[in-house]
Parts: sequence; structure tokens; C-alpha cells
Amino acid sequence: MYLGSFDPVHTAHIDIPCKIKDYYNLKKIIFVPTGKSPVGRRFFASYSDRVNMIKNAIKDHEFFTVSTFENTSENISFTIDTVCYFKKKFENSSLRIIMGEDNFCSFTSWYKYTDILSSVNIIVLSRDNIERYDKISTLKNYIEENINLFNQTKSGKIHFSALHKSDISATALREMIKQNESFKNFVSKENYEYIEKNGLYK
Repeated sequence: MYLGSFDPVHTAHIDIPCKIKDYYNLKKIIFVPTGKSPVGRRFFASYSDRVNMIKNAIKDHEFFTVSTFENTSENISFTIDTVCYFKKKFENSSLRIIMGEDNFCSFTSWYKYTDILSSVNIIVLSRDNIERYDKISTLKNYIEENINLFNQTKSGKIHFSALHKSDISATALREMIKQNESFKNFVSKENYEYIEKNGLYK
């Protein structure tokens, strides 16, 4: 489960999962765009626009799919509910959550975060030195640096991925679009046309 706002989805959102898929023995990667944020985060594009752009971006990758589960209710989208849904749907599979480091830094404030950890393993896409996470004492015992042990464990472990280098973020991309700067290199051709046609992020 690849969690995020994907507002908008960009090239790194696609390139990174492609790079880590085999390393973590992932059979499928499900993009799960955030529905109603528990922390009141504002989204700049509608849910349907974000989903449409994900579909455009993943159409040539058979091991990618998108789930609209977090938009099936008007209630706040708690990750534990998403985890429980997929645990039931894929009851014989080991589930992984893929998240960016920004989300991970607030993870201990998430609703029922210990229940999330007891259900899945977490892959953190970290841009920086992971030593700074040692200060999160409540999570220190969950961190597993050995990739083989991580892959053999069904739940309760956190691993930091250093397999990617991203030169773009959704925040930076939105600012580029707002300032009428060229952003063709950071989204698919279909999404470039989609953003322009629908006047998104202006």
C-alpha cells in the first residue's frame, strides 16, 4: 500500500516503486490516495482528479493499481481502517505500507499507530540520514536494518529505503505550475495535458 496525497502524482511517485518492488519482494503496489485527512490537510486537486492522474501515470505498469477505499466514506480516513480493509481483502498476504519520511515523522501521533505496526511492515522512503530517527525512542525497537529479516517478517518492522533519489516533490511541482514554469519533465505526458486542460494548481 503506497499511501499519500498524490497532489499531484509525479515521476518520482512512479520511479521509486519500480526500483523498490523487487528489493522488498512486492507482488503488487496499490496507490491509496488520502481521502479526508485526519489532520485537516488541504488538497489542491479534487479526489477524482488525483485518482485520474494516478491512473494515467500507472497505466503502463501492470503491477501497479489504485484504490479509492479512502473515499468510500464521508468520515475521516484513518490508516488503521485502510489496513484492516486490505488485511481482509488479502488475508493470505503479507502487507507493507510505503510512506514518505514526512509522514513517518508524525507516525507516532497517528490513530492506533501501534495497531498499524502490529498488522504490517513499513517501508519509509527516506531522503536523509536515518540516524536522526533513532531519537524516536518509541519506534527504535521496530527498526530493522537487515533487508532479509525485514522481508521474512509479516509485521512489526520498519525499514528505511535508500534506493531512490528524488529531485521533485508535489509541493515544488505545484509551485512550478502556479508560477507558469515548465513542468513537463516531472509528470507523464497524459498528466501534463490533464493538468493544463483542467487548469489545476493555478
